Amino acid sequence: MCKRMPVQGCLLLLLATVLQAEQGVLVVHIKDLHDHPIDNVRLRAGDSSISAPSHFGEARIKLAPQTKPEDVVMLEIVGYPPGKDLVFISPWDKWTHVPPFDNAAKNFIPITLAERGDRACLEDSACIRAAAAQINKENAPKSAGPPSSEAQNREALERVAKMFGLTPNDIDQAIRAWGERADDPYDKGLAALYEKRYPEATAELEKSFSIRKKAEADARDKTAEAAFFLGQSLYEQGRFRDSAQAYEEARLRRPFDAMVLNNLALSWARAGDFASAEPLFRRALAINRAALGEAHPVVAKDLNNLGQLLEVKGDYSEAEPLLRQALAIDEKALGPDHPDVAMNLNNLAILLRTKGDYAEAEPLFRRALAILEKTLGPNHLNLAKTLNNFAQLLQLKGDYAGAELLYRRALTIDETVLGPEHPDRAAHLNNLASLLQAESDYAGAEALYRLALAINEKALGPDHPDTAADLNNLGFLLQTKGDYAAAEQLYRQALAIDEKALGPDHPDVARTLNNLAVLLHTEGDYAGAEPLYRRAVAIDEKALGPEHPDTRAIRADLEKLLQAKAKRSPSQ
Repeated sequence: MCKRMPVQGCLLLLLATVLQAEQGVLVVHIKDLHDHPIDNVRLRAGDSSISAPSHFGEARIKLAPQTKPEDVVMLEIVGYPPGKDLVFISPWDKWTHVPPFDNAAKNFIPITLAERGDRACLEDSACIRAAAAQINKENAPKSAGPPSSEAQNREALERVAKMFGLTPNDIDQAIRAWGERADDPYDKGLAALYEKRYPEATAELEKSFSIRKKAEADARDKTAEAAFFLGQSLYEQGRFRDSAQAYEEARLRRPFDAMVLNNLALSWARAGDFASAEPLFRRALAINRAALGEAHPVVAKDLNNLGQLLEVKGDYSEAEPLLRQALAIDEKALGPDHPDVAMNLNNLAILLRTKGDYAEAEPLFRRALAILEKTLGPNHLNLAKTLNNFAQLLQLKGDYAGAELLYRRALTIDETVLGPEHPDRAAHLNNLASLLQAESDYAGAEALYRLALAINEKALGPDHPDTAADLNNLGFLLQTKGDYAAAEQLYRQALAIDEKALGPDHPDVARTLNNLAVLLHTEGDYAGAEPLYRRAVAIDEKALGPEHPDTRAIRADLEKLLQAKAKRSPSQ
């Protein structure tokens, strides 16, 4: 079965659509002072190529190859419409940040241009704002020398007036009149700065800075929230790498948000990138320890997540003390009979079961079940999960009757609480099917595997990693029955799903490669099996390490094949 990392915390759902990225293209929308689109304008941005003429006000500029989102480029008009002479109003200094290349419907640069000499500019706030900003910038100190003289100020006014195709007197009067009627602190501050009324300019610009700084923070928070919930939605679809990219956008805006770090780590863990996940889990743990103290239940959840990741990696010696520490924290903070304590017991028992320490694992499972039945009642989903985990232990011990009883009880809870077509029920159907298969009840096992597959295909879709796991399980049963052709088809279908959904280097891909290789090996197709074994070993060595039990098991299968090849006579 595929291991799943738990999601800590309660997340809301936000549906979002991501458009196809157009890498390296800067989209601009060009309009005039009256919001009408301007056609037939050619632009360049830094070292870019020249755009095609704008059409319906839109131009697409192919940026220089090295240009990345958030880089700053200067816009330049290199081709005017017939009979037009245009000047930049916004951005007034022609500089702009390159937006992300995805979602072109939103990530464009708005440009406002005015015709040089158009006196309507003198009545337009955006136009006067651009002129005032340009003059103030020209008058800004260039060195540690004395402030600019009146003559220099006049020269700056004349240069900007010439740029706009208007007289210096027109521009001067327009800025002063605009400053008197302005309400926005930024506009009032620009006008006061132009008139050298520095105390007033300082007061207004300080106010403007404070307002804009808060708006910037609010915008970052809203963007982070959207990215966070997008990540959660993608995660639930099984698109773990896409989910990680969305959570990364949230992390860039909230680098000290432990929840964001935690969920980013969960996404990387499900994507099989344990190297990326581990430092994020550790960072979230450090932040919560500093903020909440060593003995807080949230810290216990962080310890659990990190411990479970280390368990998946096969680092049992470091995972176990973390899980025990989490249990101790919750027992002290919440009491020995709290449901969270029960889940800590469950997690620790799973690790001990994985290590083969069945004697210590069993009483932990039993204690967890007793707590859950007492506190949550006989029909809670956490009880169903723990019943399943304990049933797996009994199955490993050979107590098939006891395991089947627990599996079927868990399925009854699932159907009562979730209904018959929920993915959690499918996971538990797979577990019961594996037991029936171990008992050689192939007909009963096949029916359950196919039911689980049908549930997940309907609930999660045909391209979800859990659907691939169902195909793998059914394929293994058919292989056991000797139906190699059908098994191979299912393995290849599962492999295609996992490679697309999880990436080519995920441990689940290695599992399917190994299953397919074993099948081909069994059929005597050594040439087909060997490269699959080798690729599976390479994946696990990179993801889990060379001494992980899964890596060693696949390497052992490869060695058997090589030995069998060596025994073949040359005539074969």
